[in-house]
Amino acid sequence: MTDVIDNVVDTTKTVSDDTKPTPKVYTEEAYRLLEKESVTRRKDNEKLLAEIKKRDEADLTEAQKRDKRISELEAERDKILTAQKDKDIDNLILKKSTGKNIVDIDAVMLFAKKELAGVEDVNDAAVESVIGKILNDKPYLVSTTNVIPGDGNFKKSDVDASKDPDSMFGEFLHGQ
Repeated sequence: MTDVIDNVVDTTKTVSDDTKPTPKVYTEEAYRLLEKESVTRRKDNEKLLAEIKKRDEADLTEAQKRDKRISELEAERDKILTAQKDKDIDNLILKKSTGKNIVDIDAVMLFAKKELAGVEDVNDAAVESVIGKILNDKPYLVSTTNVIPGDGNFKKSDVDASKDPDSMFGEFLHGQ
């Protein structure tokens, strides 16, 4: 540490009209030494924390170890059950929203999850009513026409092509 102090430029002297001292400026060598020291202290700290944890675990009785393990497993189980419940709700929303000409199913799922967050018992009737409410409140989520995949834009706008591609290409080549 004395090596670092030697490499520090002391700029804390005040100027006559300046009442605040200026901060110390470290040289590159001092910075490198401080960086190395912080790395070694961090490693030593991690070793000491691991050692303390080992001592604490050694002091626990077998019953305490079992109780700790049981609480860890219960927390993990609760996390898994929550994830499973979320997936079940997602599947129920998808099932109830199928066949309703929904344009953006992801948006409907987000709105439905938000509405169902306060519901304790999520069942078919609750999801059906929430989806119905969302589609009534937000009519832009429902497609107004039935579009068959592969129809292109002609089915949507009910416009037929006035010319076939061969005649259009011929006109292009002949300059008409």
